[in-house]
Amino acid sequence: MPYCLVYKRLVCILRMSSACVFGFDDEGKNNTCSGSPGIKEERKMKTSTVIAFVCAASTAMAMADTVDARYTGIAGGSNASHLRVEGGTYLAGHMVHTFTSGDRNGESFSTFCIDFSETARNQNTTYQIVDIADAPMPGSPYGQTVADKINAVVANAAALGWIDNKLQSDSNQTDYIAKMGAIQAAIWEAFGSNVSINSSSTSNSLASYYNVLTNQQTFDDSLRIDGLKAIVAGGQQDMLYVVPLPPAAFAGLGMLGGIAGVRSIRRRK
Repeated sequence: MPYCLVYKRLVCILRMSSACVFGFDDEGKNNTCSGSPGIKEERKMKTSTVIAFVCAASTAMAMADTVDARYTGIAGGSNASHLRVEGGTYLAGHMVHTFTSGDRNGESFSTFCIDFSETARNQNTTYQIVDIADAPMPGSPYGQTVADKINAVVANAAALGWIDNKLQSDSNQTDYIAKMGAIQAAIWEAFGSNVSINSSSTSNSLASYYNVLTNQQTFDDSLRIDGLKAIVAGGQQDMLYVVPLPPAAFAGLGMLGGIAGVRSIRRRK
């Protein structure tokens, strides 16, 4: 839903609820719930404060449509796991990036590739945040079935403790490089790439952890990571990305409205 519509709907909800919570209707007139003119003005100020919170939250959400980042390399460099896929042998593992703008400018984050048709380049890039089902861009969208398969792979890896629910990992854990390679292999396979796990060109350690991750007896295809999206850009490989939780302003809306409502009730008693 466009953010402007989110904002308008929230304002409408606030205005409808303000008739009793804040003591005035859509036109700002007193109604049966209102008290003295002084109280009315106080309630107007509280409503304005709530709407200001909505504005701040909506702005923050709109700014989250894109991510500015630079690919800096694969974890382990030339020592990363090797995987035979689509007739070639490639490095597979955690793809390291650095934020290049915003509050997290300069921070690093790691992720996984979901695009086999392009190359990751070490350059500043503005990525668009989209549903995995709509990736890759450019290219034919994967659709929800493939998106669910990709999500299930990383969710099962998280259940094993290899990564967290933001796709980050402890690089000091046992066989970190092999585990990340196994996750990447399973993701590539999930969107249809021809992965050759048993090839002599595939790292043995990657193959071993791939078999652990995809074991039919333990793999739960219903598992999901909340907020898992794709970041896409022309000329760059598309990557997985976990969208941060909503701004604190949204969490504060309910609290602020609740406090105002309690105060209004207390004043009427």
